[in-house]
Amino acid sequence: MTGTRYNRRTALATLAFITGGAIPIQLVTLSFGYSEYYKAIDLGPRIIAVAHEFARWYIPFVLVPALLILIGITLHTRRRYPDLYRRIIVGAGMGAVATIALDAVRGAGVIHGWLPADTPVMFGKMATGSPNFAFYYPVGVVVHYLNGASFGLLYAFVWGKRSSYLSAVLWAGIWAQVLELGMMLGPPMGPMVGIFGRNYAWPQLFLLTFVAHIFFGMAMGLLIQTFLRDEDRDWLLPFLLGRRRVAAAEASAA
Repeated sequence: MTGTRYNRRTALATLAFITGGAIPIQLVTLSFGYSEYYKAIDLGPRIIAVAHEFARWYIPFVLVPALLILIGITLHTRRRYPDLYRRIIVGAGMGAVATIALDAVRGAGVIHGWLPADTPVMFGKMATGSPNFAFYYPVGVVVHYLNGASFGLLYAFVWGKRSSYLSAVLWAGIWAQVLELGMMLGPPMGPMVGIFGRNYAWPQLFLLTFVAHIFFGMAMGLLIQTFLRDEDRDWLLPFLLGRRRVAAAEASAA
């Protein structure tokens, strides 16, 4: 029974990692990738309309089912696997909160024209295909913060609670710069403004997003470090396999 129980936990943890992490993030990258790479449109307002062609089926058939699965896993694990429950709640929750720190810097780029578009506007139009600000903007904010939550969940799953706050800030900062690198090279920013923004507002765009992700990473690392517990120190593989829980169960049975 113990082996079956921990196999079930591993399956649930892996599914949560996918549905709460990769799938929400891919809404943006795949939608704009479809427009920029597949349809060869990387400039002008049409890029968002074409990205919506992909998003309009990805959202109802992939994203929404994934989020419903994640919610179900979260409710199921609250009592049965509290360590998995904590990583989902703390990771996603603190990733969303840390996005506020990113927005505090990102807003300066919007005001000064260093970014090609306001992120919630771009995401909202991509997701809804609507010209109605009252509709697309709230949806864009949700997509934007959902991305932050997903990055937080991935961080919590991969690194867990670190040995110190300094270590948490360091690893979260590295994670945030991986995100920065992906944004500067991949869709939608890379093809739209050139690598590291060299075709749009160089070096302001790159420096702005670099600093914004530093703030995001620091806030996320500190928050997740605060709310995870000492028993949440396993990194991704031993966490998914539940090795700490297996060892504890074997010790109590001995």
